[in-house]
Amino acid sequence: MSTLGQQLKQLRNNKKLSQPEFAEQVGIEQSYLSKLENDKSIPSNEIFRSLLRALDMSIDEFMKPLMTSDDKVRLIQIPDVEQWIKSQAINTAVKQRKFIYCAMFLISFGCALFYAGHKNYVFNEQFYEYQSIGVIKPNEPLEIFNHWRTLIVDKTKVDEKRREMIARRVELSQFISVYKGGSFSENVDGGTRVYTFKSKLQPIPHYGNNWLEFIGLFAALFGIALAVFEPKLTRHQ
Repeated sequence: MSTLGQQLKQLRNNKKLSQPEFAEQVGIEQSYLSKLENDKSIPSNEIFRSLLRALDMSIDEFMKPLMTSDDKVRLIQIPDVEQWIKSQAINTAVKQRKFIYCAMFLISFGCALFYAGHKNYVFNEQFYEYQSIGVIKPNEPLEIFNHWRTLIVDKTKVDEKRREMIARRVELSQFISVYKGGSFSENVDGGTRVYTFKSKLQPIPHYGNNWLEFIGLFAALFGIALAVFEPKLTRHQ
């Protein structure tokens, strides 16, 4: 971890300047520069600005290597540095809140997705089978296919009616995801079809639910990881 003096000396050497040359650019005595580089003195705010101008650096560039330095205790005696450190603390707090909010959202959203997939709320896996015997003509009773005999007045026409009803038997089945009770009717060409409940089918797996569970679990774990590693992610380098 560098100190202010070590930082100044390193930056001066990087520019290949001697102490006298650099002191002249800053506008200070060489002896004073020597004290600064040996951490025997702290520059005033005005001299600190002159140092930055001579180094052609912003305060961000100069201070980032010193963020983890114990020398910050001395550095805050410089008003510009003190203000910069306060602004960085505020920025860090804002970043921390954003990370926490993002983590909370991901955890909540992930849990909701996983639950929706697990309970089949989005992609249904349960189906019910309903069956219709045939088309019921207008003005015929809904139970015509099961009780047509009781409706015949002329018994000599039983065989004729039987053949008619057999010819009209065209069974259709519907597999629907919503239970509609014991029966329901639909208007079709030529009359009405009555569908009666036949059976509840075994659940049919839907890949969409598996994906919801996977994405939900991934989002929740990613949110937890953000919360755990937030201090490292928002720490100044």
